[in-house]
Amino acid sequence: MNGGSITGLRDQSQHDDAVRGDVEPQHWLEEAIVEPDVVPRGWVWPTLVILLTIAWVAGMLVFSAGSLATIDPVQMVLFIAALFAPPAAIGILWLLLQRTSRAEARRFAATSRAMRAEALALDSVVATVRRSLAESRLELAEQTGSLMQLGDSATDRLRGVTAGMATQAALIEASAASLTHAADSTEHRLATVLATLPRAHLETMEIGRLLETIGLETSQRVAALDAALSAVARRGREADEVASGAAQRLAAHIARMEATSESAGARLETVIATMSDAIDGVLDRAAAAIDQSRKAITAQGDATIAMIEANGAAIERAGREGAEQLAERVRQIDTAIAGLSGQLNDRRRDGEALLSLLNDGLVGVDDRFERLRITGVERAQAVAGSVGALTQVADALAGALANGDDTARRVIATAEDVLTALDAAAREMDETLPGALDRLDARIHASRGVVAQSKPELLALVTAAESTHDAIEAIAGVVAMQRDTLSTVQQSLLDTLDRGAERIEGVRTIVDDTIATTIRFAEDAAPRLSEAMLRIRDTAEVASQQARDTLARVLPEAARDLETQGGHALSAAVDRSVTRQVAELSEIAAQAVASAADASERLSRQMLDIADTSQQLDTRLTSARAEREAADSDQFSRRVSLLIEAMNSAAIDISRSLATDVSDTAWAAYLKGDRGVFTRRAVRLIDGTQSREIVTLYDGDETFRDQVNRYIHDFEAMLRQILALRDGSPMGVTLLSSDMGKLYVVLAQAIERLRS
Repeated sequence: MNGGSITGLRDQSQHDDAVRGDVEPQHWLEEAIVEPDVVPRGWVWPTLVILLTIAWVAGMLVFSAGSLATIDPVQMVLFIAALFAPPAAIGILWLLLQRTSRAEARRFAATSRAMRAEALALDSVVATVRRSLAESRLELAEQTGSLMQLGDSATDRLRGVTAGMATQAALIEASAASLTHAADSTEHRLATVLATLPRAHLETMEIGRLLETIGLETSQRVAALDAALSAVARRGREADEVASGAAQRLAAHIARMEATSESAGARLETVIATMSDAIDGVLDRAAAAIDQSRKAITAQGDATIAMIEANGAAIERAGREGAEQLAERVRQIDTAIAGLSGQLNDRRRDGEALLSLLNDGLVGVDDRFERLRITGVERAQAVAGSVGALTQVADALAGALANGDDTARRVIATAEDVLTALDAAAREMDETLPGALDRLDARIHASRGVVAQSKPELLALVTAAESTHDAIEAIAGVVAMQRDTLSTVQQSLLDTLDRGAERIEGVRTIVDDTIATTIRFAEDAAPRLSEAMLRIRDTAEVASQQARDTLARVLPEAARDLETQGGHALSAAVDRSVTRQVAELSEIAAQAVASAADASERLSRQMLDIADTSQQLDTRLTSARAEREAADSDQFSRRVSLLIEAMNSAAIDISRSLATDVSDTAWAAYLKGDRGVFTRRAVRLIDGTQSREIVTLYDGDETFRDQVNRYIHDFEAMLRQILALRDGSPMGVTLLSSDMGKLYVVLAQAIERLRS
C-alpha cells in the first residue's frame, strides 16, 4: 500500500535470487504470526434470533387472532409493519454486530491462513521447478559436452584418415613414378640389347662366311693332298698306313664336326675320284718325298690336330660359357621382372585393402553420426517437452498468483470499506444525536477505550495486508525472473542445438567429400595404375621372350656355322701350307672367341649399366624427394616469416590505436631487430583494457577494425599451415601461448562477443 515497502521487497528478492546458490532463501511466511484456530461459534446467535422472531410472530398472531377479521386494510398494513419491525431491527442490529473489528480480524485471520497455505504451496512448486530447471541445465550441459567431444573426436579421426590417405597416395604416386622410370630405363636398355643383337648376329654371319671361304680353300687343297696321299698309299704301304691313320683321324674329326656337311663330303668324293689318275702319276715322284716328309708331316699333323682340338674345345667352352652367362642374365632379368610384378601386385593389394578399410571406417563413422543425430533429436524433443511442461507450470503459477493478487485487492477494498463505514457511522451519530452526547459520554469513553484496545489489532491487520501484498508482488517478480531465465535457457538450448546441427552437417559434408575423393581416386588412379603395371609387365615379358627367341635362334646357328667351318678347316689341315692355314684358323678362332667374349662383356656391361642406372634412378628419386622436402620447408619458413612480419606490422597499428603515445625505446628496439616489441606492448595494453572498450573501438574505428581483421586472418593462415605439418599440434600450442597467440585470442574473443 506504500511505495517504499514494495521497492525494498523487490531489491531483497533480487538479492535473494543472486545468492540463492549459496544461502537458502528464507520465506516471509516464516516470520508471520501463527494464530490459533478459533472454534466457530457463529451458529448460536442466528438460531436464537430466528427462534425469537418465530415466537414473536406466532405470539402476535395468536394474540390478535380475534380482531384480525374485523380490521380494515390500512390497519392491516400497520399491523404487518408493526409485526415485522422487531425482526427487522434485530436483523439490522445483527448486521451491525457482524461488522465489528473482531469479526474483521477473524476474517483476516482466515484469509491470511488461506494465503499462507497457498504461499507455502507456491513455494514448494517454485522449489520443484527450480530443481527441475537445475537438473535440466546439468543434463543439457552434459549433452552439449558429449556432442562437442564426439564432434572433436570425429574431426580428429577424419583429420587422421585424411593425413593417412594423403601419405598413402603420395607413397603410391612415388612408387608408381619410380616404377615407371625403372620400366622406361629397362625398356630402353632392352631395346639397346635387342638393337645390339642383330649387329652381333651380322658379325657372327660374317665370321661364318669367312670361315666358309677359308674352308673351301682348305677343302680344295685337302682334296689335292688327299689324292696325293692316295697315290702314295698305293705306292708304299707305310705311307698308306700313315695316310690311312691320318685319314681315319681326320675322318673321325670330320665325322664329329661335320654332321651336317653332306654336300661338302660328296664334293670331296667327286674331287678325289677326278684327281685319282693324276695322283697315280705323281705317286712315283712323290714316294721319295713322302718317305722323307712322312715323319715331319706325321708330327706336324699331330700337333695341328692337337691345336685344332684345343681351339675347338676353347671355342666350344667359350660359346657354352657365353650362352650360360647370357641365359643366367636372362633368368636374372626374368626374376627381376617377376619380382617387380609381385611388388606391383602387392602394392595393388595394399591399395585395395586400404580402400576397403577406409570405406569400412567411413561407413562406421556415418552410422555413428546417424545414431548421434537420432539421439540428439530425441533428447532435444525430450528437453522441449520438459520445457513445455515447465512453461505450463509457470503459467499455472502465474494464474494462481493473479488469483492471490485479486484476493489481496479484495481484502484491502473490504478493509477500506470497513473504515469508510465506521467514519460514516461516526458522522451519522454526531449529526443525529447531538442531544445525547452528555448521556452517551460514558459510552463514548467506553467506546474510545474499545477503539484504543482494537487499534493495535487494526494496525497489525493493515501491516499484515501490506506485507501480504508486498510478498505477492515479490513472488510475482520471482516467477517473472524464473520465466525470463527459462526463456533464456530455452533460447540457449535452441542455439546450441542449431550449432550442433550445423557442426554435424559440416562433418557430414567433410565425410561426403572424403568419400567422393576416395571413390574418384579408386575409379581413376587405381585403373590407370593397374593398366600401367600390366603394360609394364607385358612389355617386359615381350622383351624377355624376344631376347630368348633371338638367343635361341642365334646360338644354334652360330654353333652349326662354327662346327661347319671347323670341319672345312680340318679337311684342309693336311695341305702343304697347313701350318699357315692353321695359324690363320687359330687367329680367326681367337678372334671369334674374342668377339664372343666382347659380346658377353658388352652384355655384362649393359646389365651392369642397367643396374647402375636403376641405382642412380633410386638415388635421384631420393635426392629429388629430399630436395622437394627441403624446398617445402624453405617455402614454409618463408611464408611463416612473411606472416610473422605482417602480424608484427599489424601489432604496431593496433598498439597505436589502443595508445597513441609510443616510446622511443620501443622504436629503438624494433629498429634493432626486436620485431615482437609492439606485439608484447599490445598484449599489455589489452590486459589493462576491458573487452567492451575493445568492442567499442572495433565498432567505431574502421581502421582499427581492418587492422584487427588483418591480424586475425594472418594468424589463422599461419596456424593452419603449422597444423598441416606432421608435428604441427605442439607447434600450434606453443604459438597460441606466445604473445602473438595471446593477442589473437583476446581480439578473437572480443569479435566473437561483438557478433553474438
